[in-house]
Amino acid sequence: MQLKASPRQPLGKRSRRMLREGKLPAILYGHNTEATPITLDRLEFQKVFVKSGRTHLVDLVLDGDRTEKVLVREIQTHPRRLGPIHVDFYQVDLEEKIEVDVPVRLVGESAPVKSGDGDVLQPMHSIRVECLPSDIPESFEVDISSLEEIEAELRVSDIRVPSGVTVLDSPEDLVVKIVHKR
Repeated sequence: MQLKASPRQPLGKRSRRMLREGKLPAILYGHNTEATPITLDRLEFQKVFVKSGRTHLVDLVLDGDRTEKVLVREIQTHPRRLGPIHVDFYQVDLEEKIEVDVPVRLVGESAPVKSGDGDVLQPMHSIRVECLPSDIPESFEVDISSLEEIEAELRVSDIRVPSGVTVLDSPEDLVVKIVHKR
């Protein structure tokens, strides 16, 4: 996935004008890089972000000649319009491990939930891991169909982790639990 960007002036009141013109202010920082203010097309960013999320590397092309491998680190959104108004890109070194939050996706259906006796409680929606940028999992799929009783639970230690990925959260942290329906 690729995004085109160009440098911009760091200060001033041009952000609103840029947003009206369909541009999105952003900043690039990270491994051996000074913070660089950039601008990119807002619709192009939204299309790429839907596919990449925060866990896939994106090729950020600056001025058409320099390409950087980046992750989306933070997105600021407008409180009423719900669109992005600023993005932080983190440049990575492909040979250096980084810390990243990987989303937890629940799949399957638990018997107590299916019968209407229980509800799913998911206190953890992401798991913090350390790995090389090329090894970042898209998500952790957690099958809850094995949770056949009320009070059944899965913890971080129960999740299968690919090789090369180290979980930084406590193994005892609760990921999902079946609770009595209220």
